[in-house]
Amino acid sequence: MIPAAPTLHPCVWLRVIAIAIAVAAAIDPAITMSGATRPRLAVVTQQPASAVAGEVRARIIRDLEASHEIVPQVTSDTAAAIVIGDRYPDEPLPEHLLVATVSTAAAATPGLRLVRVDAPRDVPAATTIHIDVVVEALGLAGRSTDLTVGIGGLEVGRASHLWTADRERWRGGIDTVPVGEPPWVLRIALAEAPGAKAGSGLLADAVVDVRRRPFRVEVYEPRPSWATTFVRRALEADARFEVASVSFSSRGIAVRSGDDAPLDHRLDAADVVVVGGLDGLSAADVRSLDRFMRERGGAVALVPDMRVNAGPVRDLLRIDMAERLLERPAKLSMASGAAPLEASELLLLSNALPGSSDVATVAAAGLPAEALAGAGLPAEALAGAGLPSEALAKAGSPVIVSMPRGGGRLLVSGAMDAWRFRADGNGAFDRFWQATLAGLALAAPAPIEISVSPPLLRPFEKGEVTVRVRSRAREAIAASIDGDQAIRLRPEPEAGLFRGTFTARGMPGRSTIEVRLADSARQSVSRTVLVQSDARRIAAGPALSMLASSHRGIDVTPDRVAELERFVRGAVTSPDAGVARRPLRSRWWLLPFAVCLSAEWWVRRRQGLR
Repeated sequence: MIPAAPTLHPCVWLRVIAIAIAVAAAIDPAITMSGATRPRLAVVTQQPASAVAGEVRARIIRDLEASHEIVPQVTSDTAAAIVIGDRYPDEPLPEHLLVATVSTAAAATPGLRLVRVDAPRDVPAATTIHIDVVVEALGLAGRSTDLTVGIGGLEVGRASHLWTADRERWRGGIDTVPVGEPPWVLRIALAEAPGAKAGSGLLADAVVDVRRRPFRVEVYEPRPSWATTFVRRALEADARFEVASVSFSSRGIAVRSGDDAPLDHRLDAADVVVVGGLDGLSAADVRSLDRFMRERGGAVALVPDMRVNAGPVRDLLRIDMAERLLERPAKLSMASGAAPLEASELLLLSNALPGSSDVATVAAAGLPAEALAGAGLPAEALAGAGLPSEALAKAGSPVIVSMPRGGGRLLVSGAMDAWRFRADGNGAFDRFWQATLAGLALAAPAPIEISVSPPLLRPFEKGEVTVRVRSRAREAIAASIDGDQAIRLRPEPEAGLFRGTFTARGMPGRSTIEVRLADSARQSVSRTVLVQSDARRIAAGPALSMLASSHRGIDVTPDRVAELERFVRGAVTSPDAGVARRPLRSRWWLLPFAVCLSAEWWVRRRQGLR
């Protein structure tokens, strides 16, 4: 007969439970749990803070503290920031940070304020100069303002605006024709119409130089392609472009024009790279092109002649495409309003990446209903096109798309056989590629870039020169002004960035800043600096609203704080993260610990045990 297993006395169980609670509390184990956390939101009030700013901050904290962790300053783990004040902050904020602003400043007296002047730093020869001016008006509803642009006392552009609200901001654009020798000093003047004359109101100067180097384009073909061949010929016919090419006509046999250097070095000297024969790209080619866009800030134009479903090039595309072959060519609608291209072999591209823009689209009426099937396109574009109801679920699609890629730009052309119709539209094919690639080249930074602040100096005024070297070569760099005054360049934490200061000459005139890179090629670039005794600048610093526009946020006035709160709730969501919980730190564990010890003592006393 098997003896029964001994049973533990209730006092032992109670003591074991109490000891276990005490040991666990001493160890203090952490349990990692996945769940939503409150995003950290910095609410920054500029000092000295006004009473209005204090009220706005208190309201934002009261309304958002339940869903966000509110902190007074921006830290490394801040998800977003709200800046309350009346001026652009002196300290820079991280570029990736989402920033919304509450502008508390209000002009003391009615009138105009010149907020910002945007002008290109340089333009090609014989090219118009586009100027954008931001003007703010207070108390001028029902009145009009004239905006004029002059060069050397000659008016070269004019625009007018009628104010419809007591407080309003207007962005005016003017295309001007440069007159005289570069660099040109453009004097922007604001005055109330009618009869306003240049110089009679608010004044500001902008300096625009001529672009002395051509647009450098590299055409790269892992295999010969008709599409890129005719793009290259269109560029070679334009004197603004300097074209070099590499085409692999057979395995191991390459036909080169221009510089005979490795691909990476050729790319560093280029502004735009045109790539055809995409199915022949290797993984090394794709890495070089991606580095060229992200690090060098250049532009890449992909010109496919067939649909590419696999291969290394898919790492560059990252967009969906649907191939459509038409019996008759369809006209493409150009976003710039230029003459349309024609193509019968199309790649309908998805345009879902942030910052992307449609360069050319195909209208729904230009495609048969069966060609639209499966394209995954919005239905609005087909409304009124006369297509059957089943086709209304599919719409016209982007065919040529431009999208950001790092510091550069990627252009994808889905008009695969547009070159076949290059003679139509009075040379629309050539004009499109010349204008499009010129725009991409203008936006691409130079391998060595010089900027001067302020661009127009007064005699004996101190200026700051910034030099940015966009190359993998890290060589010694030197700078001088007028050939005899050395400028000491200090390296910044960002690779390839240098800053220095200099003193302008004592008399009005021109000075030349030269920067030399001590590499094997002895690269050197120069920039002309103008010195004028009557240089005019915007008196006020940049508006606080510019901080929001440059950090993907919105700017509101104190009476529109509710709109800002809705924006923050939608844009700053709670991230999922692993959260360490320590359950034994809860005070409630003292209750079972005390109950176990008290129950053990009571049982022992009842049973007469020690």
